[in-house]
Amino acid sequence: MMLAFQSLRNVGARAPTAGAVTTSRHFWGWINMMFNRVDTARLKVVGPDRLCAEWLLRNGARAKFVNVPHQQINYNMLPNESVPVLMEELDGTDSGIMHIGFDHLKGLTRLKKVKLHNCVYLEDEALAKLEFVAGTLEELEISNCKNITDYGLLNLRHLKKLKQLSTHNLPYVKDLPKVEQRLKESLPDCSMDLKP
Repeated sequence: MMLAFQSLRNVGARAPTAGAVTTSRHFWGWINMMFNRVDTARLKVVGPDRLCAEWLLRNGARAKFVNVPHQQINYNMLPNESVPVLMEELDGTDSGIMHIGFDHLKGLTRLKKVKLHNCVYLEDEALAKLEFVAGTLEELEISNCKNITDYGLLNLRHLKKLKQLSTHNLPYVKDLPKVEQRLKESLPDCSMDLKP
């Protein structure tokens, strides 16, 4: 078996081309997009809160439901589909969530806290979609997300219920003092701890 493998490996062996690497990246990007897209048929069956939790867990994030003391971290340990749930917290730490997945926030009525830490696929468009939960979101942390810019943070101006906002390690935010000033003008009741 090992000899056959070595023979196959050596037949036409050459270093991967740039096109091969690009194809691989496109493939994984496509896979990530599939895990992030909203399944509208399933939405009709389980509702927005359950579907949002499924999205998070599929992508390595965590969800917390109202009146449940612990976070949901295992897709297979979610409550039975017949049990109604309401999302209260979203923790995207180290996950593969992408901006297209933030459409899962539509219809959530109790989401109060969002933590976005080390989300490698997160872009400005995701922060704009937090407007779906502007009526309930109170706490937001964005940290170590390398694709977030000044423009993305300025999208937070619409989160009028926000009480606490913290950021750090966002290398593409170029003028944090100006962003902070604009956010404070729009969100005067929000406590902010914004670090570069």
